[in-house]
Amino acid sequence: MGATAAIGATVVGTGLSAYSKLKAGRKQQEMFERNAGFADWQAEDALARGAINEKRARQHTEEVIGAQRTSFAVQHVDVNLGSALDVQADAAYLGELDALTIRNNAAKEAYGYEVQADDLRLRGQYAQQEGEMDAFNTLLGGGSQLLLARYGGGPYTLYNPNYSASAPAARRTQ
Repeated sequence: MGATAAIGATVVGTGLSAYSKLKAGRKQQEMFERNAGFADWQAEDALARGAINEKRARQHTEEVIGAQRTSFAVQHVDVNLGSALDVQADAAYLGELDALTIRNNAAKEAYGYEVQADDLRLRGQYAQQEGEMDAFNTLLGGGSQLLLARYGGGPYTLYNPNYSASAPAARRTQ
């Protein structure tokens, strides 16, 4: 009866341990996937903020050019000729350069978040695989313990004809 209880305890313990390792791997995978979702959201947010700031930069450039035209007009300078036109063209060029820099920086920030999301998803896959392998190894180890107990794991194995749980200790060692 004691041997049967030991076998049962080993089987149940091994099964529970394997299940918990499998479940832990899956939970870690879920956590990494959730964090990857947050990184995806941050990438989208970076692009949206970049688009807003790019639009603001262009609006600011238009305001600067408008102020320049007004200043030239007050001084009775033709805003469509010569230096006045060159100043406006330079402002437009630099303003567009600023807007494109903002767009580029937003794209780089978004790319960083996308790479982070990909990394988190990959780490989640590895965590799940690790949990599965740990569960398999636990089952393999539990099975090995049962086999050793049955077929050869020392003087107290289930197969040892000289071992009897009810026999006195002195007789068990023979």
